[in-house]
Amino acid sequence: MDKAAQAGELSVEFSASGSEYFRIWIVNLLLVVLTLGLYLPFAKARRLRYFYANTQVGGTPLAFHGDPWRMFRGYLVMLVLFGSSALANAYSAWTSLLGLGVLAALWPALWRSSMRFRLANTSWRGLRFGFDGSLRGAYLALLPMFAPAAMLLAVSAWAMQGVDKADPAAVDRASQGVGPAFLAIMLLALLLLPLALWLIKRYQHDHYRLAAQVTQLSVGPGAFYTLSFKATILGLLAMVTVLGTGWLAASAIMSAGRGKAMAAGVAAALLLTVAYVALLSLVAAYMAARMQDLTWNHTRSAALRFRSRLSAKALATLTIRNLLLVVLTLGLYRPFAVVATHRLRLQSTSLEVDAEFGRWTATPAAVAGGASGEMAGDFFGIDVGL
Repeated sequence: MDKAAQAGELSVEFSASGSEYFRIWIVNLLLVVLTLGLYLPFAKARRLRYFYANTQVGGTPLAFHGDPWRMFRGYLVMLVLFGSSALANAYSAWTSLLGLGVLAALWPALWRSSMRFRLANTSWRGLRFGFDGSLRGAYLALLPMFAPAAMLLAVSAWAMQGVDKADPAAVDRASQGVGPAFLAIMLLALLLLPLALWLIKRYQHDHYRLAAQVTQLSVGPGAFYTLSFKATILGLLAMVTVLGTGWLAASAIMSAGRGKAMAAGVAAALLLTVAYVALLSLVAAYMAARMQDLTWNHTRSAALRFRSRLSAKALATLTIRNLLLVVLTLGLYRPFAVVATHRLRLQSTSLEVDAEFGRWTATPAAVAGGASGEMAGDFFGIDVGL
C-alpha cells in the first residue's frame, strides 16, 4: 500500500513555477484580447488544468476534467444575462431595477451550479469530488447580502422616478431626499456582513464531498463577527494613519514656498496613495489568512480533518512584495505573484486522515454522474468563479 493510502497527515504541495505559468498566462491573455473575450472559458480551463496538476495532496496530484466547450456555453449565458441587465439599466430606473432583480434572483442558482460543476470535474486518486448543497440552501446563504442590496435598489428607483437624469440639480435633490434611508440600509448591510460570510462558508463547507465523506463546518457566526471586528479596527487604524500623515504633509506644504508647494503636493499625494494601498493590502491579507484558518480548521468529515496554519505576516509580506513588483513591471509579474500566493496558501494546509482511505470508492451517484457527463446537473457548465 502506498504512503498516500495510509492513515495520518497528508501534506499539500504546489509545484507550479512562475515562468511556466507566465507562458500560459501570456498566451491566454493574447487570445482573450484577439477574440474579444470569447476565449476566456478556454483560458480558464487551461489555467485550472495546470494549477490542479501541480497541486499534490499526499503525493498525488489533483486533476481538472472540465470541458471548455461546456464552459463556453455557460459563458455565453452569463454574457446574455449581464448584457440584458446593462440594456435595462440604460432604459429607465424601473427597468434597471427589474433587470438587476432578475440577475440577483438567478445568481444563487448560478453560484451553486458553479460549485457543482467545478467539484464534479475535479478528481484525486481517481475519485471525483462533489457538492451536495441544495438550491434552497444557496438562496438562504446569500439572502443577507441580497436583502440590503435590493432595498438600496428599490429606494434608488423610487427616488429617481420622474426625475430628469440630464438635470444634475434634480438628481442631487432626489439623492438628498433618500440620504437617511441609504445610510440606514448601509449600516444594516455592515451589520449583516459577518453573518453573510458565515452563511456562505457554512453552505460551502457543509456540502463538500469525496467518495462517502461529506464535510461540515463546526464554527458559529460569533467567530466571524469577532474576525470582522478585528479587521475593521485594523482598517480604521490604517485610514487614521494615512489621514494623519496627510494632514501633517499638507501643513508642511502650506508652510513651504509657493514654487515648491505644487511639486511637494504631487509627491505627497503619490506617497499617501501608495501608503493607503499598502495598508489596505495588509488588512486584506490579515483577513484572508485568518478566514482561511478559521474555516478550514473547523472543517471535517467522519474520516478527514483539515488543518490550516497560514501566517498573516507571511501573507501580508508576500502581498506587498507582489504588489510592488506588479507595479514596477507594469503587470508582467502578475503570473509569478499568483503562483507565489497559491504556493503559500496551499502549503499552509494539510489533511489528517483518521482511517485508511486506500479502498475508498466513488458513491453510486458519483459513478453514474461521471459516466453521463452530467454529474453536476449543469447543461451549460457554468463556472462563475472566474
